[in-house]
Amino acid sequence: MKAFIGASFASLLTVTLAVDMRDVLRVDTTGGTVLGFINGTTPHVRQFLSVPYAQPPVGELRWMPPQPLNDSNRLIDATRFGPSCPQQPASGSSIASADAPLELLQGGFDEDCLTLAIWAPVESHGKLLPVYLWIYGGGYETGGINTPSQEAAHWVERTRSHVVVAMNYRTNIFGFPGAPGLEEQNLGLLDSREAVVWARDNIAGFGGDPDRMVLWGQSSGAGSVDMLNFAFPDDPIVSGFIADSGSVFLYNQKDDPLYSNFTVVADYFNCSSSSSEEELACMRRIPYQDIEDFLGNYTGGTLNFVPFVDDKVIFANWSDRYALGALSDRPAIFGSNLLEGNQIVSYPDPPDSAPDFNESRYFTLHAFQCPAALTSQYREALNLTTFRYQYRGNFSDISPRWWEGAYHGSELPLIFGTYVDFSGPTTPMEVQTSQTLQDLWLAFGYDPAQGVKQHGWQPYGEGKIEVFAGYDSQGQVQTMQAVASQSVDGVCVGAIDADILSGENPFSSFS
Repeated sequence: MKAFIGASFASLLTVTLAVDMRDVLRVDTTGGTVLGFINGTTPHVRQFLSVPYAQPPVGELRWMPPQPLNDSNRLIDATRFGPSCPQQPASGSSIASADAPLELLQGGFDEDCLTLAIWAPVESHGKLLPVYLWIYGGGYETGGINTPSQEAAHWVERTRSHVVVAMNYRTNIFGFPGAPGLEEQNLGLLDSREAVVWARDNIAGFGGDPDRMVLWGQSSGAGSVDMLNFAFPDDPIVSGFIADSGSVFLYNQKDDPLYSNFTVVADYFNCSSSSSEEELACMRRIPYQDIEDFLGNYTGGTLNFVPFVDDKVIFANWSDRYALGALSDRPAIFGSNLLEGNQIVSYPDPPDSAPDFNESRYFTLHAFQCPAALTSQYREALNLTTFRYQYRGNFSDISPRWWEGAYHGSELPLIFGTYVDFSGPTTPMEVQTSQTLQDLWLAFGYDPAQGVKQHGWQPYGEGKIEVFAGYDSQGQVQTMQAVASQSVDGVCVGAIDADILSGENPFSSFS
């Protein structure tokens, strides 16, 4: 086992732990025995970075729902991240690429990608701990668990009271093909569901409590969290939901009864056929690299492969689903950031000029802030416990440009604790805000209905929204303060709500 503990082994000798290191770094799962590691930076955290949760979706399993693992006898080295699922690498200037590189995905790509990263305390608490099942964002087109700003080791090191699981899932044409002949089109969403099922069956081996699991995501990951709430209303498995900057009203799903996008790709590879079975069989023989290269160089228009309306996993009318009460009754947190759109609009040239603030505000309101308000109102009408927040943090290590502020995703380094790895000094307010967010997320995991109330966070039905790292009336930054919900949601009436309910896709100009 020394090879898996590595250079940090010596530092662990100074830590008094009533555990056998061979046991805590070796965990039996339904997919095999996984071997993890501990490093010197977070010596109280076990890390398992590439734990398979489904069979590799390759060959005949390409464009099929995730299949459960069936080999519990193999030995798996989980000491490093595996590949992310096939996608186009990020290109062009953005806040992430120019100013916050830890927010960029690392590593390579491969179809054999259905793996989890798990961070768990070393110490045995004598009881099972709450679990956070993390779904990354990326517009359903990109993303992966090998993203430095979203690694949970720092957070678990601080609390030693919870387990975090991050899941890879298929994206773009491999996750949401919209192909004729398939019974299931939303494979990426089903991947996430399979990861939840795997956690239910295996997480106790890592010290996690399968009865206290929170499904948490950001952006399209938050959309997936909310969609799964509707897709499996009678058996959500998890005890609560957290949706950072996303919901079912984050409209970038499609209704494509002619399967037109997939057909364009099949035509290029001479796979088109009147038989959908023959077309799929042909396309399954095309190397995934060739398919991604074609998509990356296609100049004939827009080809989108995102959640597909099938009215069994993804629904055409979410307000109708609310009217039917067709979602689980689990408590949820929904929130957004003050300046979401600054991450989405074109990065300014030169960088210290300014983006289009009008366009940025449009995205903030139409894609994130007002959908969160609408979601909260629908949930409140059903008496579902809902907590709302708005993040307004503006910390120079994460937002170094004068105009960036609380952009889309800027809260994540504070929750994960990875802000300490960013360039630039931290401030006491940043540390305090990070710890407050971490403690609230942890309290929700321990008791989704009552936990955050003990920290002063009241449900949305009380007419309040919690603001993090915002200015008070005296011009002082407050870690946490309750404001009237109308002061945030008042702008989300009339035309904006009408646009959202009509299914307007605010990302269509970027698709």
